[in-house]
Amino acid sequence: METRRETKDFLSRRLEEGKLDQAGWLELLARGFEGKLAELYEQFQQGECSLDYRAERLGVTTWDLYELIEQRGMRTTNV
Repeated sequence: METRRETKDFLSRRLEEGKLDQAGWLELLARGFEGKLAELYEQFQQGECSLDYRAERLGVTTWDLYELIEQRGMRTTNV
């Protein structure tokens, strides 16, 4: 899931104009993170990527990712 340039520009303008508060910004960030987490989880389940790769793509440590996926009841191995 790649972010379109137009979307980034739009959000940047909204932020600069003060029309996007902290709660709104956090909600958008969380949705994007959750979407990427789900996308990478599917790739992991199909054996296309490792736990380390997923953590790197999400910008978190492997241990943080392990904790996140355990909290969600997701499998931590693809075997």
